[in-house]
Amino acid sequence: MWFKGKAWADLTKEEIKKVIDDLEDGKIVNQYGRRYSDRSLYYQMFCGKFFGFNGKNHIAGDIIEEFQIKGRRDTNHVRFVEEADFRKIVECTTTTEQKALCWLAWDIGENIGSLILLEKDDLRRQNNPDTNEPEYLVILKKEKLKRSRTPRSELTNYPETVKYLDMLLENLKTPDKIVTNKFIKNKKLSSMHNENKLFKFGWKVAETFFRRAVEKSGARCMPEGERPTWKDLRSGMACHLLKSGIGNGCNWTIDKINSRLGHSPASRFVINKYVSYLALDKREPQQKVYQSNLKKLEIDLEKQREYNKHQSLKIENLQKDNEQLRAEFKLFVDKITGRGKEILKVVDKLEEKEIEVK
Repeated sequence: MWFKGKAWADLTKEEIKKVIDDLEDGKIVNQYGRRYSDRSLYYQMFCGKFFGFNGKNHIAGDIIEEFQIKGRRDTNHVRFVEEADFRKIVECTTTTEQKALCWLAWDIGENIGSLILLEKDDLRRQNNPDTNEPEYLVILKKEKLKRSRTPRSELTNYPETVKYLDMLLENLKTPDKIVTNKFIKNKKLSSMHNENKLFKFGWKVAETFFRRAVEKSGARCMPEGERPTWKDLRSGMACHLLKSGIGNGCNWTIDKINSRLGHSPASRFVINKYVSYLALDKREPQQKVYQSNLKKLEIDLEKQREYNKHQSLKIENLQKDNEQLRAEFKLFVDKITGRGKEILKVVDKLEEKEIEVK
């Protein structure tokens, strides 16, 4: 439709450029009548094998490279939920299922549409070898993820996630309940969800209970105070790990957080704006100055230790010399005292003889 039904093998550079320009200018819109905010997927097709079959991929590649088109509108808009506000939201949910889903969304950071598809076999309970605390390995399979996400397995970080998953798995059964709404008429819940499915509801129900919990809690997004959505928990988790992992001796690097989000290590476009907002990339010079000062302090401390050690030896030797002098002085005094007594005896005898003579 964008190429007006023309065979791709016959497309000219001008026609390919017009489609790319129309995408960038918002003349080609999505089903909601809005400009495509993320056009990078289409440009990857134009530059890859999709257009390569007709030998036109190099034309699109040259145009995109020439005009430095990224294919994604970067408004540099940052929004995320802080951990304290997330905990308020969880407190306002009512069932174990709801709390477990909230903690999974915050802990694992995956899209909510993928998390509600998880089944019992996608979770493996184990003990952390370092802390001996229980944790879950959450297996995120390809068929349950968005096409842009990387299939992976992630470990839970929070004891609350383990707590609510334990409670959920203990009572994992499909209630014999009849569902009736504007989309479904008198349908059993057991016919809609299998026994091993963790969450016996769909995206619409998840969206509804989350919105109610947000309204009750009064939680808002940083920095502009928007009403939080499920997606904001994902960015909130990333920001929390960024703040706790950089400069605090933790292992959470940007690449590791990207991987946890299901992005490739080279995909830094989204996460970099959060790094910039949190000023984490500006802390590196501060860390270098701090480390330099710390090194100087360590050197000065080592010198002081050597000086103190030398002084201790010197004092110890002085104490020994002092004790020896005391001992020698005591002997000298004893000798003097003994001599004095002998002299006094002689004087007494002389005085006695003198009295006799008189």
